Amino acid sequence: MRLRSLLAGAATLALTSAVLYAAPAFHADAADTGDPIISPALASEVQAKSRVRSIIQLKPGQSVQAVAADLEQASDGSRIVEATGSPHFFVAEVDRRTLDKLKQDDRVHSVYKDELSMPFLDVSTALIRSNRANAAGWNGTGTTIAVLDTGIDRDHPFFTGRIVDEACFSSASATDGTVSLCPNNQPSQTGPGAADAETAQCLVNGQNACSHGSHVAGIAAGKMTEGAPANGVAPEARLLPIQVFSRVDNALTCALRGSTAPCFLSYTSDQKLALEYVSRVVRRHNVAAVNMSLGGGTPYSEACDSDPTAAGVKPEFDALVNLGVAPVVAAGNSGFANAVASPACISTAIAVGATDDGDRLASFTNRGPLLDLFAPGVAINSAVPDDAYGDKSGTSMAAPHVAGAFALLRQANPDFTVAQSLQRLRDTGTAIQFDASGTPVVTSRIDLERATTTAQAGMDPRL
Repeated sequence: MRLRSLLAGAATLALTSAVLYAAPAFHADAADTGDPIISPALASEVQAKSRVRSIIQLKPGQSVQAVAADLEQASDGSRIVEATGSPHFFVAEVDRRTLDKLKQDDRVHSVYKDELSMPFLDVSTALIRSNRANAAGWNGTGTTIAVLDTGIDRDHPFFTGRIVDEACFSSASATDGTVSLCPNNQPSQTGPGAADAETAQCLVNGQNACSHGSHVAGIAAGKMTEGAPANGVAPEARLLPIQVFSRVDNALTCALRGSTAPCFLSYTSDQKLALEYVSRVVRRHNVAAVNMSLGGGTPYSEACDSDPTAAGVKPEFDALVNLGVAPVVAAGNSGFANAVASPACISTAIAVGATDDGDRLASFTNRGPLLDLFAPGVAINSAVPDDAYGDKSGTSMAAPHVAGAFALLRQANPDFTVAQSLQRLRDTGTAIQFDASGTPVVTSRIDLERATTTAQAGMDPRL
């Protein structure tokens, strides 16, 4: 069970820089022998293409610069893409000869494709009773929610005075036809304005196509103002928006993901850099949760930790859990009866499915035993660019309800671990029973009045 994984992680991980970014044990045999783990999907694709954009994850203590320099010498067909953003991994376009060399490099933990993920697209606060929790004083004061998405309308009145910092990790690749969405037109940017969604690259036919991040942020922590539909879940929480998407003008790249050009996709490597950034500022901003309403790939009915491609952000999730931060991830919108998308399939993720206002499963929601919680995700009204509001549906909309919930529980129970907060939400939620390919499953839809009332009443939080 996921909760067991979170408890084990909390018990065994020490708060040291070496452990914070330790590589995940993707496969026990590989960990025993020291052999690099090479994604079978990557190996197959390299056979068919001249080179493939890949993530090279190093073992603890190894030098990115040293391994990257050796890789460049391995073949004229390889190219370093990014080797300065992280001390734990780098990005390169690798060919067959280079991949063969990496298989023999005992400094390398794993090599897998730098996948592109999509944002999961298309009354709620009254249903989960966060409005009543807010009225009782539980509103996220003193906490921060990080939103890894398509940026934010930073001057929207729904967010006034509560954006504490911003960052952007947005790669450009001529091969994939991707363009950076960072306002400085570089692969990364931090500080005020870095996650601005109102940029020229976000415009498609005169309309802002980067509305997803503002909508998600508003659900988690929007604050009531004139014209707003209602408060978000944690209206006094601060926001840390991080742009992790790139604009894609290549028609084939978009078509392979069921979209038309231009589309907006996120590299796994940019997500990793963003999550490492959050880990560095956790203490400064008291980050309670990271929201990731994105993903894709193969459906998983069991934890995907042994698949390096699907679990590419697991080291960063593990580090955040160790720091007390909940990695909240949308389960996906493919309607799978017994599976979720990646990265929701990672054992240390909090996977969130969607219900409607009648506590019925949304027709689109992925579900199954890997699901941790439900939250409303149908026709949710929240912020969109140009200081406006609009409806969207999806597990993308369910996840930030849960991210906001972790902010409320951080305020109410500052010493709770992620596992303890998750257990509180499960124990106090409304039971939703459903069939997962013949197996009956019960998963809680969050109820924040009950979750915070029990905290207020002084119930024993121990599991």
